[in-house]
Amino acid sequence: MSSSTEPKQGSCEYKDNLEIVMHIPIFVGLPLEPLKVLTYFCKRATFFPGDILVHEQEMDPNAYFIISGTVALTLDSSPENIILEFGEMDFLGALSLFCTRKRLFTLKARTKVTCLILPRDKFQKTLEQFPEIGRQIFEALAKSICRWEARLITEHALGCPECRAAIGPTVV
Repeated sequence: MSSSTEPKQGSCEYKDNLEIVMHIPIFVGLPLEPLKVLTYFCKRATFFPGDILVHEQEMDPNAYFIISGTVALTLDSSPENIILEFGEMDFLGALSLFCTRKRLFTLKARTKVTCLILPRDKFQKTLEQFPEIGRQIFEALAKSICRWEARLITEHALGCPECRAAIGPTVV
């Protein structure tokens, strides 16, 4: 790692970031050492209203933890049609830490947004250094997907025949 490519973090910001990383759902309960490494690899970024964090169909290797502010999830075909909003304490793009894939949506700052960004290559390096945490992270991610699918089914798909027909095999 060269100092020109890695952000310099003050001790206070690093401690604040560590506290955040320790509370990201897929990292909760991990040993302190890998959490410290993950925190070192994170960087803070600020976006202003209208700034794009992620473009639909872009190969973006980052996960984003929203520290403050609000972002809108839209489709490029309909940028003014907000599908969802996310804000403080939301962790977005976790699957991008595991695989290369195009983004399905655009994320646009609605307010001033401060977030912690974790790049896939740095996350993967941490997994190589601490392979024992991989199973725990993957299990937390799988549980999150199961909770999401269960909520989708109970809140929407039961009343929508087309959605019921499209239920995936992970919920079985």
